Amino acid sequence: MTSPTERTGASKRDTGRSPLGTWRLHLLGTPSLMNGGAPVSLPNTTALALAYVALEGQVPRAVLSALLWPGSPEPTARNNLRQLKRRLRLACAGFEALEGEEALQLSTQVEVDALRLKDSPLSEDTPEGELLAGLQADDSPELARWLDGARTRVESWRRRARGVELARREAAGDERGALALAEAWAAREPESEEAGQEVMRLHYLLGQRGAALKSFERLERTLERELGVTPLPETLALVRDIERGTRLPGALPKRAPLPLSILRPPVLAGREAAWQAVLEGAEAGQVVVVVGEPGVGKSRLINDFAESRGSWTRGDARPGDHDVPFSSTVRWFRECSATRPLTGLPEWVRREMSRLMPELTEPGEAPPLVPRELDRVRLFDALLEATVHLTTGIDTFATDDMHYMSEADVALCDYSFSRLYPSSERRIQPIQGVRRGEGSPTLWALVRRLEAAGVARVVEVQPLGLEGVRTLLEGLELPGVERHAERIARYTGGNPLYVVETVKHLVELGLLEGEWPERLPAPGRVAPLIQRRMESLSPAALRLARVAALARTQFTYSLASAVLEVGALQVGEAAVELEAAQVMAGERFTHDLIHEAVAGAIPEPLRRMLHLRLAEVLEGRGAPPVVLAHHWFEAGEAQRAIPALMRAATDEEVLQPGATADLYARAAALLTEAGRHDEALQARAREARCRQRTTPRDPGP
Repeated sequence: MTSPTERTGASKRDTGRSPLGTWRLHLLGTPSLMNGGAPVSLPNTTALALAYVALEGQVPRAVLSALLWPGSPEPTARNNLRQLKRRLRLACAGFEALEGEEALQLSTQVEVDALRLKDSPLSEDTPEGELLAGLQADDSPELARWLDGARTRVESWRRRARGVELARREAAGDERGALALAEAWAAREPESEEAGQEVMRLHYLLGQRGAALKSFERLERTLERELGVTPLPETLALVRDIERGTRLPGALPKRAPLPLSILRPPVLAGREAAWQAVLEGAEAGQVVVVVGEPGVGKSRLINDFAESRGSWTRGDARPGDHDVPFSSTVRWFRECSATRPLTGLPEWVRREMSRLMPELTEPGEAPPLVPRELDRVRLFDALLEATVHLTTGIDTFATDDMHYMSEADVALCDYSFSRLYPSSERRIQPIQGVRRGEGSPTLWALVRRLEAAGVARVVEVQPLGLEGVRTLLEGLELPGVERHAERIARYTGGNPLYVVETVKHLVELGLLEGEWPERLPAPGRVAPLIQRRMESLSPAALRLARVAALARTQFTYSLASAVLEVGALQVGEAAVELEAAQVMAGERFTHDLIHEAVAGAIPEPLRRMLHLRLAEVLEGRGAPPVVLAHHWFEAGEAQRAIPALMRAATDEEVLQPGATADLYARAAALLTEAGRHDEALQARAREARCRQRTTPRDPGP
């Protein structure tokens, strides 16, 4: 709270200040707000509120008040925020720095020093202080986490802005100006080898070889004293060049582009035994199930084998599919119908499928009624008939990432396999991929049952040995990579994705032809390497990747444009950057582990805001109600999830009584919490009715 003395002081400072014109919000160093006169000092809570809105954009009032006053009742927190806005307005002589009611945003009349770092070179008047220097958010753990992340983000902007200015000065022939900037950087971050390298190099380019070597000695002592490490190989290589008097380029090489060979290594290495097992299963007419750890190469084996057998089609389950019944199946039908229209189907098949695909409903036709429980088989028969129709003339049907499938999709697989396999007739060859230890008990019960009956063959894919890693690396045709084979194999445990991500890391840092780096994340962990690559992206590309990670199966570039409130061109530019960095391919992540790493690194307050925007936008686009309920929950808006939960349960009550019972239970708990006891009793009754209909093998037919 502001003291009477502070209020009096603010009133005196306000005299003569015009509320018009440009205001400057200083977030680097000690926070303040000014408009040509004496700066308005900002209490900690006010500074945090302004910084949050400035860096994150439009923020729902409820989100900001909950961050600033966690644990307070919502009315109290909202009142506190209202009082904060009022005191800020008085301190600024009536100027409304925080605008809006239900959603707050910074006034367009306010310039923010930290934001200038995003798009401009480092200027002489840019403060050197960190974001909100000395300020902590100890009373709010989520806000404290956001502040840590925001400081990291601002420092990355500073590094990028500094790099642009260093390059500009050097290109203009101002090596001394570039050296002054580099020395200021090294003074601020004495343990930064990147700063030390720039100082050494620029001294040398100016003919000051002795000063360059002394700079290295200072850096070496600092690293030993502060971090207990020795300089990186590229720093030592630079020192050797300086000692020998080698001609240096005008600038150190920056992050190298990633060769396309790393995105899809040309050679399928170390998979001879697994390939033979898949081949034997296919020739025996069995359903082949490829099982392995994340990143071990299941997808590559499945795709290469399917390609070798002739024509093939592919269907994927994706993160988020488990919550939406038949989502994997419907996606495959829609993707197939783009090239093979769903024409020529019997009328009853089209009618049944329109329950899941409204676009198949004829003009003027009433939507189909929810089927009776005994009619589930008719729906499954229709889906199976349509699948056979679409796969006529196709040799192999590959389905990857089955562990993400909904229970409804698994039930359909169970039904289909039981009717098609084994058979003396020639059938399309199914080959499935699933992560070991993931997926529902229903899925694994199906796999074990099919295997025991001889209908399915399970093929385990193991990590690569040293020779397999060596073969994979040789196939990349990157100079110098083979000599790291033993270290890479040991570091990654032979997991092919980890191998590829490690090589990407070495390529981007220009270390491939040098010695093995002394500092890398713990062996066998790919997430830190992926997150390091994400840190090099522009803010726009990172925002797009985060929206894609949270939107999951609903993600499109159009959706991202609406959620982020930016134009299609900006989204397109960010998408190009993500594809160049091999983070995404089209509207999908290049690997589920990259998806998981991006999602896991999103700060919690930002995560909640993005879920809120996704819920708002998807609601207007008619997304499945269970998807809306998920986003409302993740946004912290549990009460707004109730209508979506009830709609989702009503839609699936007959087809999926077990899953529906859980939806009714969640809705009943929320209704009780809201004091809506009559509605809660109705939801409990529906839950009980669904549980009575649930059988041990539900939701199978």
